[in-house]
Amino acid sequence: MNQEFNSFYDYMKSYDYDELHAITEHGCVSGCAGGLIYYTDTCALYDQFADELHTKLGEWIDEIGETPEFIPRELSYANGFKNAVVWFVAEQYANELTQTADCEPDHE
Repeated sequence: MNQEFNSFYDYMKSYDYDELHAITEHGCVSGCAGGLIYYTDTCALYDQFADELHTKLGEWIDEIGETPEFIPRELSYANGFKNAVVWFVAEQYANELTQTADCEPDHE
């Protein structure tokens, strides 16, 4: 990460509308968002923003009443777990950001 961010939410705001929309539609697993593809990147994001990521995940669990199914599958492998948490929260934030007035598609 070349740029410093105060939060993972701020990091996600660095993506443009089309990238955020692609994350929302296809998920991070599709490879549509540079910076969220490789374990080296997602693990660094996890290490930097773990508290925020777990807070967001915990809020979702409290609201829905269950853990996202892919999280427990990754518990035996630290990098896989970190990646899963980052992807989950990235997809949640991408959805939120594409719904706000601050993030509008460019129509030129």
